Amino acid sequence: MLQGALSAGLAYELGIDSFFGASHSMRPTGERHTHSFRVQASFVTESVDDNGMIVGFREVSDLLDEQAKRFVNRYLNDMEPFAVLQPTGENLAAVIYRDLVSALVEQMADPPRLVSVTLWENPTSYVRVSPGRAA
Repeated sequence: MLQGALSAGLAYELGIDSFFGASHSMRPTGERHTHSFRVQASFVTESVDDNGMIVGFREVSDLLDEQAKRFVNRYLNDMEPFAVLQPTGENLAAVIYRDLVSALVEQMADPPRLVSVTLWENPTSYVRVSPGRAA
C-alpha cells in the first residue's frame, strides 16, 4: 500500500537508448557513408509495479532493441521504405517511431505511451519525432 500512496497521481517518463551502425547515401549523387546511430525512445506511464518499477520496462527495452537490430550494418538505401524514400535521419526516426508504436500495440496488453523517438547521427546533432497536433 505504501508504494501505491507514493506513486499516486504521478506520471513517469522512461528513456531507453539503443545503438547501431548503418550506412546510407542521398539520391541521386550522394556518397555512401556510415553513421554510428544512437536511438532513444521516451515513454510515459502512470503504472508502476509493487516494487516501484515502470510496468513493461523490460518489454519496451527489448522492442527498441529489435527496431535497432533491423538496421545493424545495413545499407539503408537497400531497405524498405528507403528504396523509395530518402534515407534521411528524419525519415529513419519516423520509421522507427511508427514501427515501435505498432509493436507496442501488438505485443503489450497495456503499454506505456510512446512520447518520442530521438535519433543521433553523430554526438552533436539529433532529430526527434513525436506525435503532431493532428495525431
